[in-house]
This record gives sequence, structure tokens and C-alpha cells, in this order.
Amino acid sequence: MRADLYFVPEAGEAARAVRQLDWSATPLGPPEGWPVQLKTAVQIMLASLFPKAVIWGPDYTTIYNDAFRAIIGETSGWMGKPLDQIWKDAWDELGPITRKAFEGEATYIEDYPLLVSRFGHLEQCYFTFCYSPILDSDGRVGGVMNTLIETTGKVEAERNAKLINTELAHRIKNTFSIVQAIATQTFRTDGESEHLRSFGSRLHALANAHEVLRMGRNSSGSIENIIGGITASLGVEDRVHMEGHPITIGPKGALSMSLVVHELMTNAMKYGSLSQPEGIVTISWKSGWQDGEPTLYFYWEETGGPRVRQPAAKGFGSRLIEMGLLGTGDVRMIYWPEGLQAVMTAPLRQIQSEGRLDTAEGT
Repeated sequence: MRADLYFVPEAGEAARAVRQLDWSATPLGPPEGWPVQLKTAVQIMLASLFPKAVIWGPDYTTIYNDAFRAIIGETSGWMGKPLDQIWKDAWDELGPITRKAFEGEATYIEDYPLLVSRFGHLEQCYFTFCYSPILDSDGRVGGVMNTLIETTGKVEAERNAKLINTELAHRIKNTFSIVQAIATQTFRTDGESEHLRSFGSRLHALANAHEVLRMGRNSSGSIENIIGGITASLGVEDRVHMEGHPITIGPKGALSMSLVVHELMTNAMKYGSLSQPEGIVTISWKSGWQDGEPTLYFYWEETGGPRVRQPAAKGFGSRLIEMGLLGTGDVRMIYWPEGLQAVMTAPLRQIQSEGRLDTAEGT
């Protein structure tokens, strides 16, 4: 090993290029004259498996490791070259960021779009990167550590998933419309009109849940958005108060909650607090612990309505409510004379899951 390159590892194509390059022909000069800060940065960078490059001096002389070499599509000739030559196609975007780093301001950007030519043709690529200033012995910025990773595959996958999700949502809406049309034709008699309205309203609650899931991430939707969609569709959003920190729930939980909240809301409009002008509903939720397991607590409270009595008979809606947030119960209904209260609990892990079969747990 050359004594002046003691800080350069033995392994790697980039390290070999560093050892073989005539540095006296570059603005950095021979390695024995490099400042210790530059040597240390190069040693750390070359030893890293994460894509990194050290850009040093006013000419932006660049030294990079094997992982960075793979990103720029380099075969030979880039080691020790100015950064504006390596990224010449994207320098209009990267130049200001580089200059800002040399002024002492670090930069971190995710999924930044760049049009680059690496393999003989222009490509639209995306990168997540950080430019971190490196101080010299005088406390001034002598260079910059560039750490980056290409995210083109991730960005394109997310874009394709969004297109597929939009198309799927369109088809689901069409399916709901077809089901509604079938129901309309099936329940055409006057005697079935109430059943038809109930069916259509419940179908709309399910459609709202699907829309909330579509707008969320990872097939999840927020509790607030699910409830907000139902109150808006029923025209009672100004009379329903919501309290709770943001919690996302998965597809199964979203569909169950949509049906339960819809039944509670329509019952309140027919018989409870929302049947009176001054009546309101307060819905709150929180996460906590129950029997050592993270649990969602969901509270429903009606005030300002007529005096409440426990119903003598139970219809489909009441049975649906008693199934709870996951269809397994865990519901306590309290028929206070001043207004109905309900407390529902569900394991947070289950209500936030994707609803797929977990072979390890059998759920």
C-alpha cells in the first residue's frame, strides 16, 4: 500500500481508482498534502456500504465509493472529476444545492426528480439525498459529504399503485351503483320503501368507507375521516362533535366502524338526540391498555334529545351495533334517561391490520 494513501481501504473498485489516479493532475494535488479532514472523510466514505461521495474545494473535486459509482453508472474516468461534470445534465438543479452546502447549510431532500444521462440516454430518476458540510482546520467549509440513494423504483411503484387504486375505486363505485339499482328494482312497492331507504343508506356508508381507505395510505383510513364522511352524507356534521388523537384503522375495522357509526347516527336522527333541534352527539376515542394489550376505546354520547328508554325489541340495526367495531362484541350500551351512551373496545392491532389471514396467530 502507498504510504500517502494509508487511509484508503484495499477492497473495492472505487478504492482501486483512488489509488491509481494521478492526484497531482487534479486541484486536490498529491494525497500527502491533503488536510486530515479530507483524509478522514474519504476513509469513512470509502468504508461505507451506503452511496456516498466527498466533494472538496472550490472546484467540487469528487471522490466516491462503490455504491455511489453504481448510481452514476460510471465505468471509468469520473474519479477526481468536478461534480458539475458528473451531474452535468442535472446541474441546474444540483448546483444551487451544492453551493448552499459549501456556504455551511446542510440539505436533505426526499424523492427529488432529476433528468440524468448515465447509460447513453436521458432518464427521469428520483433521489433522496443529503449534502453535509465538512469543516477544515480553520473552521471553514472545506468540502461536502454527499449521501444519497436512488428511489426511482419506489416512486414509480407508488405512482403505478395510485393509478391501479384509482381504477379499482372507480370499479367499486360502479359495483355499488349496480347493487343500488338492483335493490331499487327489487323493492319497488310502497310497502318496501323504508327497507329500500335503509338499505341504500347502509350501502352508502360502505361506499364512504371504501373512499376513505382509497385516500389513506397502506389501505388504512383515519377514524375522523370515516365519521366525517358519514355525518356529511347525513347532513348532521354541525351537530356531531369529535374528540380524539389521529388513529388509522385497516380495511376490516373501517368497514365495521362505518356500519356501526351509521346505525348509531340514523337511530339518533330518528329517536335520539339528533331528532331534536338542540340535540348533539359527542364521539371520542383513545388508545390504551386492556389486559396487557393495546386497545382502542370508542365512546358515543347523546345529549339534548328526548328521554331515552331501552328498546323492547331489537331490529337488524341494533344487532349490527352490538356486533361492535370488529363484529365480535365488546360493546356496552347505557340507556340513560338523558341520552344514550355506548362504549366499544377493540384490540388496536386487529383493528389496524390489513384483515388478511395471519397463519402464525390463526386470525
